[in-house]
Amino acid sequence: MMETGRSWIVLGVLCAVLLGGCSALAGGVDHWPGSAAAVALIVAGKAANDRVRLLKWPMEFAFWAAILMIACSLVYLHFKPLP
Repeated sequence: MMETGRSWIVLGVLCAVLLGGCSALAGGVDHWPGSAAAVALIVAGKAANDRVRLLKWPMEFAFWAAILMIACSLVYLHFKPLP
């Protein structure tokens, strides 16, 4: 089991990689409102997972975090008005 401080650093790196991927895939489309919501949910999920231990850290959590990032971005893009 990783120590607590190191696992939060891993979470920061995971979020940076996910946000970098979203920025690269979005091109010129503003994705930050959806991505910010996803990061907030990922951080809340990490805090809850530290207590409940529902998902294995870090691989299962990274998988579900990526799915959450994609889902939040798609929901935001669905409700964004067309140019």
